[in-house]
Amino acid sequence: MSQGVATEELKSELSVQAVTYRALFLRLIDNGYSESLLQSRYGLSLSYLDAEENRVPLDRYYALWRDAVSYTKEPDLALQLAAEELSQSMGLVGHVFFNCKTLRSAIEHYQRYYRIVNESIQIELQSNDQDFAICYHVKEPAIYSSYEMEYSLALAAYRARRLLQSGLDIRYVSFPHSKPAYAASYETLFQCPVKFDQPVASIVFNAAYLDYPMPRNSPTLYRVLTVHLDRILASLKANLSIKEQVRQIVAKKLSDPNLDAGTVARRLNMSRNTLYRRLKKEGVSYHEIVDEVRSEFAIRSIKEDKYSFTELAFLLGFSEVSAFSRAFKRWTGSTPNKYGK
Repeated sequence: MSQGVATEELKSELSVQAVTYRALFLRLIDNGYSESLLQSRYGLSLSYLDAEENRVPLDRYYALWRDAVSYTKEPDLALQLAAEELSQSMGLVGHVFFNCKTLRSAIEHYQRYYRIVNESIQIELQSNDQDFAICYHVKEPAIYSSYEMEYSLALAAYRARRLLQSGLDIRYVSFPHSKPAYAASYETLFQCPVKFDQPVASIVFNAAYLDYPMPRNSPTLYRVLTVHLDRILASLKANLSIKEQVRQIVAKKLSDPNLDAGTVARRLNMSRNTLYRRLKKEGVSYHEIVDEVRSEFAIRSIKEDKYSFTELAFLLGFSEVSAFSRAFKRWTGSTPNKYGK
């Protein structure tokens, strides 16, 4: 299968929350685009886009972004929409965020439920003594959309700054894509330095904010919303391949010395032999998945110069740095200290 065909298949398999689509639909209608033409072209109605449970294929969503930017002749449309979207149009994930006790808890819930918003993006949280980063990783570079990433980061940053009682002093935001002609719009909205051509999209702020109380913090509403979101998330996980489910478990437990195929199988409510058999049907083995996750994490971490080799070896579950170095050379053809130089 060619890379192009595989990419298109992935776009059609992944999905976004239908309500995410709604702001674009309404913006086009406000700009004179026929509502009936939109519905016939994309096979969706505004009533369908109102339901939190409904989904839209990723390829259709990204096509709408391209069409919307072309039709409105507004290359910074994603940033404009993010600035216009506040609490009145917030989805369930946003409402859970603002009803957690602290910002730390809110971000952890944001990470947990982001797959409901957009299946193509995985949230990773990184921290040190001073900074905390929310990183947005796209499953495959070929399905990266600068419009969607602009909208996602701008919406998160804008809402946090406007709705948190303390505000949020963002150190910087980063994007993998190159600096566009409308770069001035970024700094107007984010009100902080913006970095382009970076390894990952991220929002970075002072870690001291993590203990700040959230403005709403309604325990009753929180419980109702999380029960509903857990049900939606469970329905999405049911559609994941076994390979992807294993990847998600392994990625969260790389440094756990007790993590093995039997542990993962129990997490998936199946026997080790059943796990092996189902992975074989998908053309992959458990050890290949672990190796793949390890290599991706190692390469990304070394590019970002985030950990020492000793720390990285520990995080990846290697007992010795020498074992990590041998594995890294097998993955890349280079030793860790010479990689990328």
